[in-house]
Amino acid sequence: MEITFSSRHGDLSDALKEYARQEVEGLSRYFERLVEADITLNQEGHRDIAEVRIHSSNDTHFASSEAEDMRSAIDGTVAKLKRQLQRHKEKLNRRQLTRGERELVTARLQPVAETPPDMSSAPVEWDRITSSEAIERLGVSGEEVLVFVDTADGSVKIARLDGEGSISVVAAEAFELEDR
Repeated sequence: MEITFSSRHGDLSDALKEYARQEVEGLSRYFERLVEADITLNQEGHRDIAEVRIHSSNDTHFASSEAEDMRSAIDGTVAKLKRQLQRHKEKLNRRQLTRGERELVTARLQPVAETPPDMSSAPVEWDRITSSEAIERLGVSGEEVLVFVDTADGSVKIARLDGEGSISVVAAEAFELEDR
């Protein structure tokens, strides 16, 4: 950030300029796009006045403060600018989104729906196990149904868990695909 100093009714010490520079540069923590700052320090009798005008990429913010000593005046001015910048940033974050921005946000938030693969023409591959292995696997997996090819006789069978917790194995005699 480019900082320029000016003084009315007196000269500025290098220590005071450095203090003002550090305080104003610290404002970039509250709003990142600060480009330029104009600092005017004024001494009128027993009053010290600090004025700071900050230019961001698209706005200008101004604050001034009066105190008994210049450091207190700088602190008061920086505190006012801090509040202004925080409010400005909140306002920018609250603004209405354009239609394109809304579509982009909703597209990012919505999970991508995976379409299930079309299994109507694919050959079915079932596990080749015995009925006792099917009963054991169904009991361990916690699933309700297991379709398998019985290695004992080569037939397709269904092992299912009924409502009472017992597992039964039945022969699957005919399968028909449902029309969709």
